[in-house]
Amino acid sequence: MYGTNVESNNTGGVMPQVGIVENCELVSVTMNTDKGGRLDFEFRQGNGSTVKHAEFPANPDYGDVEKQAMDVSRRVKHIATKCMAEAEFAIADVTSFEDYGHKVVALFGQKFQGRKFRMLFIYRGKYASLPKYPNFIEGMEIPADKTNIYISDWNKKKLVKPEPDAQVELAATVVASTGGADMPF
Repeated sequence: MYGTNVESNNTGGVMPQVGIVENCELVSVTMNTDKGGRLDFEFRQGNGSTVKHAEFPANPDYGDVEKQAMDVSRRVKHIATKCMAEAEFAIADVTSFEDYGHKVVALFGQKFQGRKFRMLFIYRGKYASLPKYPNFIEGMEIPADKTNIYISDWNKKKLVKPEPDAQVELAATVVASTGGADMPF
């Protein structure tokens, strides 16, 4: 779906944190052209763990493609304007999602290098991810007591890792060999 599909990796056994996390870095912005395209953002939290955020092309199977494209543009711009002035982040004459992704990567360049961010991470399934809607990132130059990051009631529910609905007991099954005499083939 044209939204977020965020994977999280851990490095050295450190799990990503959820909630408002300080001293995060944007490590890379890349356009992956496999399987229809994917615009990838990789963030490193202060504890060394990484969280990947992916944006996908609009898919009519998931509803209004204009809304999907607007939501992606909003999230990407929200991240971009923490690395450059809003006037610098201008994308025109886009012919496809792949074209859009390559233009985003070119505009980011290395502008994110050396910058630290305060970010909101939530659980999406079993992975740490970014919320669907801004405000989820801001520069560390903003004092913590003046933060614009807001944890909505919806996102508050996503700060706790989901538990399975019911535990399944698996019984051990013993298979005895009969020498093949009763096999149907």
